[in-house]
Amino acid sequence: MENIYKFIKNIIKKQFSVVTILLLFNLKGSDLVAHVTRVKYFTKDKEKFINPDNLKKYKKYLQSNIIKNQDVKDTTYKRYEGLFRHFLIWLGENYGDLDLYSDEFMENAVDIMENYIMFCQETLLNHKKIINMKISAVSSFYIWSMKRGFVKYHPFDGKLDRMKKANDEHILNSYFLTEEQVQTIRRELSENDKYSIQDQILFEVSFDSANRIGALLKLQLSKLDLEHNMFVDIREKEGYHTQVVFGSVAKELIQEWLEMRKNDYDHLECDSLLITKYNGEYKPMGDSAIRDRMKKYGEIIGISDYRPHCQRKSRLNLVYEETGDLALAAELANHKSTETTRSFYCKPKTKAEVMEKINALKEKNEAESK
Repeated sequence: MENIYKFIKNIIKKQFSVVTILLLFNLKGSDLVAHVTRVKYFTKDKEKFINPDNLKKYKKYLQSNIIKNQDVKDTTYKRYEGLFRHFLIWLGENYGDLDLYSDEFMENAVDIMENYIMFCQETLLNHKKIINMKISAVSSFYIWSMKRGFVKYHPFDGKLDRMKKANDEHILNSYFLTEEQVQTIRRELSENDKYSIQDQILFEVSFDSANRIGALLKLQLSKLDLEHNMFVDIREKEGYHTQVVFGSVAKELIQEWLEMRKNDYDHLECDSLLITKYNGEYKPMGDSAIRDRMKKYGEIIGISDYRPHCQRKSRLNLVYEETGDLALAAELANHKSTETTRSFYCKPKTKAEVMEKINALKEKNEAESK
């Protein structure tokens, strides 16, 4: 009986708002046996949410590939078509008529796909193997789209963590750090000798700028404008250049790092701000090295799966919370729309928090009217 109570408790904790869970209980002797049935989510009536233009794009992709691979048209591509339709339904339900080739989708694809992965995990209860197939279904569409010249780049290639060990459970969490947590990480990086000055620089620059990891990988000393606290003309992604700004703490660390490179590193000719030694040669710090360091930031405050995008989200959310200026957060994020910032980068408020804010504004207005 105790196991059944735990079972029900776990189901309630999942908060299945979309997929209905049917529980049928049978009494067998002293044991209560539960049978769980998941009601189908992707029903025919939900296809109304699909953007017709997106479906047309996918059918063109499908036809092109079936011509080349007739032998798998009824197996692999049929399966992919079903999975892609599911994605289009979810996309339409959550983001309206967002076009797959639009700037808004391309710029926010990582967030969109991470949200989709969380939906598949937490709501649909999909295993890792199924989630990987769903990612592949969308990814292969963009690989084809690149070859055809419909898009200039793959919007999430190499930026999503594939599900490892398909039989294990794994939840892709999204974190919004508090100011207190940020200060805890800063203190630890500064006071603990196991962290290097590069750990500090990466944290400060990535947090201050709220730039994507693509920009952090391209920070070069030749692009450094120390007087104005920024790196200029950084190519963040295909055809897009940005500035990477930083604050006074980062500036002091960079100055110290430049002195160290001049005095302590012989014949160092690498132009990258962040470097790593490989086979006796200094090279630009790569994607995996940056992700590993970011993960260590999270471990300082007890978060084992902290990712670069969590850093970006945390910074933008704190800017909005501290200033109340959504446009300012959107400008720092290089978003064309404040709605993008609100939807993807601001921590959702609980009803209690909303009521607290309403009461605070009410009290403020009453005080000003006296």
